[in-house]
Amino acid sequence: MDTTLKVDFQVGIPNRTRLDKPSILPSITRFMALSLKYNELLDNGYSIRDMAEFEGVDKSYILRIVKMVYLSPNIQEAILLLPRSTKHRSYTSAKELLKLVDVVDLKEQEGVFGRFQYLNTK
Repeated sequence: MDTTLKVDFQVGIPNRTRLDKPSILPSITRFMALSLKYNELLDNGYSIRDMAEFEGVDKSYILRIVKMVYLSPNIQEAILLLPRSTKHRSYTSAKELLKLVDVVDLKEQEGVFGRFQYLNTK
C-alpha cells in the first residue's frame, strides 16, 4: 500500500515581525545569555583564560559575567525575557545585578531585584 504525505513548509524564518526601526536587546539580557554560554563552555573544559583570549578581554570581565549564573532562576528568566526596544532603555545595570550574587538566599535576591525593577520603571 502506497501512502503519500503532503507537508507544507516555509523557507525562511516563520512569524518574524518587521520593525520600522532596528531593535536592540537590553545589555543585561546579552550579559545573561553570555553567562549561560560561558558556563556551558566551562562545563565542556574551557578555561576562563581561553575564553578571555578568544574574546580579547580581561579574565576579570569574563569572571563577572560568569557569576551572573548564580542569580535566582526567576531573575535569570526575567532578564532573558526583557523586551527588545527601538531606543535605549535603562534597566538594572549588570553592576547592580552582580551585587545580588553575593546574597545567597534566592527569595531575598528576588525581593531586591523587584525593587530594582520598580525604581527603573518610574
